[in-house]
Amino acid sequence: MAAPKVRQYAGDIRMFRKAQDGTLTPVIPEAADPYGNQPVEADAMSFSYEAGDEVSVVSKRLGARYNQKVYSDVLPGAASISLTLLEIPTALLARIMFAEQADTSVQSGNVASVAYTMPASGAPLQLPHRFISALAVKKGTDTLEAGVDYVDSPDLLRRGQVVAKAGGDLDPADEITVSYTHPAVTSTRFLGGAVPTETFYITGDMQDRISLERGELTVYEVKLTVDGDVDWLSSEPISPVLTGEAVVADGAPAAYTFEAYSQAA
Repeated sequence: MAAPKVRQYAGDIRMFRKAQDGTLTPVIPEAADPYGNQPVEADAMSFSYEAGDEVSVVSKRLGARYNQKVYSDVLPGAASISLTLLEIPTALLARIMFAEQADTSVQSGNVASVAYTMPASGAPLQLPHRFISALAVKKGTDTLEAGVDYVDSPDLLRRGQVVAKAGGDLDPADEITVSYTHPAVTSTRFLGGAVPTETFYITGDMQDRISLERGELTVYEVKLTVDGDVDWLSSEPISPVLTGEAVVADGAPAAYTFEAYSQAA
């Protein structure tokens, strides 16, 4: 008697951002990975199908037959995918936070006597660099004193900010010049308020942990968006759910394919 086909899959899920021209960009670039794209840690990957609209033809004949269906069909529907992530790669973080992403890389250097105006609102002056050191602030020809005229704090130097100290000689709307040193820094900036939707190409190197049968999953094109709210201050690690419809991409045989395979006995 054949053994029951109980199944439980594990898999390496790799996500690639897909551009309009079809170019694929790894979500987690990793030179040591054979695909140059490290698998993402995912907790759940669900597939669903929503049927299309019903198309029907009704009779117009006399008697009890009037308005009864003589033909009915359901239009093809759409396949959807839901992916629950246990990690948030930097490439996905902006979208998950409902924002656009801009990556920048700044070389180390020195800034000398650059003119700034302290915000009239009293807000901190934000400099264009982080982890600054050797900060010198001048007001006219006078050199202002750290801890007396402006706040002397490692946190402010890390954030690249100048904050006026109460009772000092630095006031809102003052014209100043700033000099400092900064190291090389890479950063990712988010511009909030964007539609959190992006197109992906997804592969899965799968295995049935019970039968040890292998499987190959390919999602040729899916537009994923964040499902629900994201709590930045969650007590638990953030585990967002991405959902979207899979589409039949140019040259693809279907919205997605899965091939189970094993060596012949």
